[in-house]
Amino acid sequence: MREARPFSDPWRRRKSAAFDLTASSSAGRTVRVDLWGRRLEMYANANLSIYSGQACNARCPFCVEELRPASRGARLDKTVEPDDERYFGALRATLAALRPLDPSVSVTGGEASQDPRLPRILRTIAEQGARKRTLTTNGSGLLDVREGRPVIEWIASTGVRHLNVSRAHPDEARNGRIMGAPGQLLSAQGLREVAARARASGTRVRLSCVLLDEGVHDLDGVLAYVDFARSLGVDNVVFRQLMKTDPESHAASEVVRYSEAQRVLLGPLLDAISLDRRFAFERQIVGYYYYVEVWRAFGADVVFEEADLAQLERTKHATPGVVHELVFHPNARLASTWQPWDGVLGPP
Repeated sequence: MREARPFSDPWRRRKSAAFDLTASSSAGRTVRVDLWGRRLEMYANANLSIYSGQACNARCPFCVEELRPASRGARLDKTVEPDDERYFGALRATLAALRPLDPSVSVTGGEASQDPRLPRILRTIAEQGARKRTLTTNGSGLLDVREGRPVIEWIASTGVRHLNVSRAHPDEARNGRIMGAPGQLLSAQGLREVAARARASGTRVRLSCVLLDEGVHDLDGVLAYVDFARSLGVDNVVFRQLMKTDPESHAASEVVRYSEAQRVLLGPLLDAISLDRRFAFERQIVGYYYYVEVWRAFGADVVFEEADLAQLERTKHATPGVVHELVFHPNARLASTWQPWDGVLGPP
């Protein structure tokens, strides 16, 4: 990773459009990887996402899992490899093949905490020694018992470094309504228990909040949410602008319509944060389709993130031959995109 840079206002204005692999990216270089006989240029700080085949039990109207295919004019069509030995054989082969890159590894969904395969997935990642491990969840299954242990203990015992829990609002009833899962998500007390167990093992919990007109949408809402997180023993919070898509290519789906109607723009909120002396600037990250600012306030890291799926496609066209991200799909195939039919890399 490069040394921290001073704040750049042009980066804030241009967001991910300011991405330049050598000048503004976090790694600044690519790595050549021989992947099953194919020599590929991969972004040196690329992430490997292990995409859970477990269907989500929530019905978030802003669902990223549905938005990604919708951004390319398609609907979610997820095929799952049913045979455990074939699935885990391919996962082990993928992790071994990517060892020269040494990517960070994220487990996401769907809903990973409800996935019967999750304990074995986490053990497999740990056995291969991935340098940084993250799991993203709505939290609903973290206290469920799988293979004789609560899921949170599997997470803690297998070296997961960051546990991202999606939470749209501090109020439980409002959160359940927004996320389309009333009564199914962890209560504040459940989150407090999860945070305590994670902290005891060195796993850091982050609460993830989407900015919505009907939810958290201004500085006062941000402050109230951070206060809620601190009451749970959580010192890491991220606020996300709803992903943008290209009107020329996206499908006219409900998730696209909701996102267009409910999106809260990050720029004005960041300008207000900059004027608030309670917040101290830490760093900016310019990714190939995302932009991040990290601030410190009230004893917590307060992170703001914007992503643009249209910019993702533009960057891919501008840097042909460079693999920016890696996704191990539920069908046990590795691809360079979130679509299982696009950019398939193996295993053979």
